[in-house]
Amino acid sequence: MPKVLDKRSAILKTALDLLVENGFHNTPMSLIAREAGVSAGIIYHYFESKEELILELYREVKRNIIGLLLAGDVRKLNGLDALRQVWLNTYRYYVSHPKETLFLEQFENSPYARMCLHDFDSQIQPLFEWIEAQKRAGNMADLPMEILYELSLGFAISLAKQQIAGSIQVTDVVLDEVSRVILRGLKPG
Repeated sequence: MPKVLDKRSAILKTALDLLVENGFHNTPMSLIAREAGVSAGIIYHYFESKEELILELYREVKRNIIGLLLAGDVRKLNGLDALRQVWLNTYRYYVSHPKETLFLEQFENSPYARMCLHDFDSQIQPLFEWIEAQKRAGNMADLPMEILYELSLGFAISLAKQQIAGSIQVTDVVLDEVSRVILRGLKPG
């Protein structure tokens, strides 16, 4: 059985590499199979189509992100310290996973994104509930979730992309200060 998991993992890893390098349309299943060292029959054993492979790769990347996003048992932290830890976890994940970051950018700007809009709602729900409680307690601005996301995690991801591209260098000292500024900006008027 472990051999089966290794082939599936090899296919997903190879797909990630090739999709980031060549794009979705220029990466045929035959190339993924060849580069992963498996037959075309094996790749279709795991994934019925290239669409299914891309969707499963997205789901795997997102599961990993959400797991790391909430790492460090952030729900035990007080007040906005929890959000600060989530913000730092988000930035660090994206910076340390450049291929996944580029894949997500492609995916989220493609028609595939509509197919997975609510796939992770239950996993991320505890964070949303925590944010709503912070808003009710007056610790966070009462803004729509989408706006709070863009002001916080959206900015962390954008900053990470700039770091990956080499257009900026963010030191730990700067990162610490940026995370504090972001949190101050999320507090009510």
